[in-house]
Amino acid sequence: MALRFIGGDRIQRGRGVGGLLRLASKLFSPVARVVKNVLRSNTGKLIGNAVKEQAVESSINVVSDIAKGRNIKESLKDEIHNVKHNAKRKALEIGVSHLKNFSSESDKFRKKKKTTPKKKTKRKTKKTDIFS
Repeated sequence: MALRFIGGDRIQRGRGVGGLLRLASKLFSPVARVVKNVLRSNTGKLIGNAVKEQAVESSINVVSDIAKGRNIKESLKDEIHNVKHNAKRKALEIGVSHLKNFSSESDKFRKKKKTTPKKKTKRKTKKTDIFS
């Protein structure tokens, strides 16, 4: 003889954790797509490399400050200030240099439109009749 469950109300109400994860994926997928396209571009690669170099320099500076006996909080605060200053400067350098290269490269690949002479069409004149 098999046991059967004869029960009352459903326990789960709503969508649970899966609903939250689904919502998060819908919110962040367009942003992730844009970021992926930006990082694949030449400018994105240059900026990514600059960020990597800055991260390595920053970590070396913070570790050396800690080794010298400086306060961690002060060291991080100074390094964040330096990162902001250097990031702005490097972004401007990369942007300006890339814009100079972009204008010359875009001229090479720009397609020229073929111009076709316009054909003159004759207008049909409607013959008027007194009986129509």
